[in-house]
Amino acid sequence: SNYAARTAFTSVRYNNQAIGMQLTTIGNERIKWETTTKWNAGIQTNMLDNRLSVNFDYFIHKTRNLLTLKTFSSPVSGINKYWTNGGVLRNTGYEVAVSGKPVVCRDWNLEVGASVGHYDNKVLELPDGNYTNSVYGDNNVIVSVNNPVAMFFGYKTMGVFSTDAEARTAYTRPDGSQTYLVMKNSANQNVSFEAGDVHFCDLNGDGVISEADKTYIGNPNPEIYGNIFATLNWKSITLDLGFNYCLGNDVYNYQRSILNSGSTFYNQQVAEIGHWRYEGQQATLPRLAYGDPMQNNRFSDRWIEDGSYLRMKYVRVNYQLPIPESWQSWLQGISVWCEAQNVFTLTRYTGNDPEFSIGNSVMCQGIDCGNLAQGRTFLLGFKINL
Repeated sequence: SNYAARTAFTSVRYNNQAIGMQLTTIGNERIKWETTTKWNAGIQTNMLDNRLSVNFDYFIHKTRNLLTLKTFSSPVSGINKYWTNGGVLRNTGYEVAVSGKPVVCRDWNLEVGASVGHYDNKVLELPDGNYTNSVYGDNNVIVSVNNPVAMFFGYKTMGVFSTDAEARTAYTRPDGSQTYLVMKNSANQNVSFEAGDVHFCDLNGDGVISEADKTYIGNPNPEIYGNIFATLNWKSITLDLGFNYCLGNDVYNYQRSILNSGSTFYNQQVAEIGHWRYEGQQATLPRLAYGDPMQNNRFSDRWIEDGSYLRMKYVRVNYQLPIPESWQSWLQGISVWCEAQNVFTLTRYTGNDPEFSIGNSVMCQGIDCGNLAQGRTFLLGFKINL
């Protein structure tokens, strides 16, 4: 963050009357840039009279002196953490691109190709061990050793309690008897999950749904990603097609967590009609409860979705007009083209658009806060080469 190397004060107003200075940053003058060592090995080859082209690249990137927040042994003027260098991060992966020309004739030419990429991101060391951040949620993103950066960290669920009898047998005590799962309310009292509440997984087996039951529930990094393209030429007409895809990445649909909460006066999605309403109903959404007293909408795998998609990014047609021989001394060519962008998308993701970004920070990857979808665009133009 800005001024992390300097101790700083901020001007504040107390009780709207007196102005004073408040310590806001404990500086670290020994802080320095992160250092990344990169190793790349690649092969590029053209075969069969340049009819087939293959490119392969393998990389290992290792970053040391990670900029991280470290905790003071004892707080200083209410400040618990400061910026320092510590930790190691490693990225390994590969990218492969293959293109071929199956048709090469006088009037017809066809070129097709595709690329695929994969990477493994792993934190090797942290100065203070694992830590969580809050990004559109409560401590919902975790950075931990031997795992990728910014994995989703929350509760696992097993649906919605259909009946009170089902809720009453959710927890098995050590003596074999069964009872309700409970949680602590604001007064530190146990309250029971009942019919219509979300069935959260009690991972530590103590019968209480708490922070101790949070676990890894999603990875925003894709298994593979890449592009597919094709170019077809027939005499003076050229057709270009381009696709991009991403497979195996998890997405936190923050927008849906608001519009399917059933606990506020905000507008809700039509899907909220299916919320639990009566004993014995099999529902995927919990009962309506203003203020969400049982925290049914806490950060959990309810809001994690598969973000895989295949998108036709563009389709373009270009026509090269014939040029009279008498004009060729000053005119090289005239072409007319039309193009459509973001033509269609194949995905199971329920948000506006599976291809999104809310920021450049690694902590923000895979989080959909409800950005507008990329629009479908149609273009028409012409080009003159003098």
